[in-house]
Amino acid sequence: MHISATTIIGAGGTGQFLIPGLMRVLKYHTSSNYDISVFDGDEFEDHNGERQVHTSGTKADRLNDLLTQQLLDPVCRDQFMSESKLRAIRQRDARSSDPGVRLVIAAVDNDATRKMCIDVLLDCPGDFLFVTPGNSDAADPDGAIKGNVLWFGRIGDQMIGINPALLFPNIEIPGDGIPRKGSCLEHAPSAPQLIPANALAAAYTLTIVQNFLDDRMPLQASHMFFNGRTLTTTAN
Repeated sequence: MHISATTIIGAGGTGQFLIPGLMRVLKYHTSSNYDISVFDGDEFEDHNGERQVHTSGTKADRLNDLLTQQLLDPVCRDQFMSESKLRAIRQRDARSSDPGVRLVIAAVDNDATRKMCIDVLLDCPGDFLFVTPGNSDAADPDGAIKGNVLWFGRIGDQMIGINPALLFPNIEIPGDGIPRKGSCLEHAPSAPQLIPANALAAAYTLTIVQNFLDDRMPLQASHMFFNGRTLTTTAN
């Protein structure tokens, strides 16, 4: 499988673990192009302090600082993703001389963004792989180091996995809105145990991308859940 370009939405708790490693995988794998854009229009707030690398400024600027320190390109834009932006990206893909697979990763805790991505990717022509990692609510200390990774795609006339919106009602009918500049979002408090949960979600996302690039993707699978307390995973 050939990934021609990559769009990542979210540079927060999971994104900061995921993005540097993913950039290296895409840069050096023979089945991918080093064409990467990251979108995050948010700013760091006090609740980010326990699990993110900076606590002030925009997430885009701080992630770009981190990438530059690691000799990687500053690819993060201080912009929220929107339906119009993603449609414009897919229109450019349709005109591209490299008709490969568009990888879209939604590293967000926002179901409306996930649903928007799925709808646009299905509506626009062209191949895609959509992956969305997430962590669980940290309110239960006994089970807080857990989360999931969902994936779904289309290659020609073959589907990869099952549309997450068909499996999870919170994605099909999201109870939140797509973030935008000036929106008043209610942030849940952070917790230290989300650090390993975010790291695990990022690691499993990298593994899914690696399997896809190596043509080892289990096409019938579409989601996995992990629990860092019990050291168990389930995949379907």
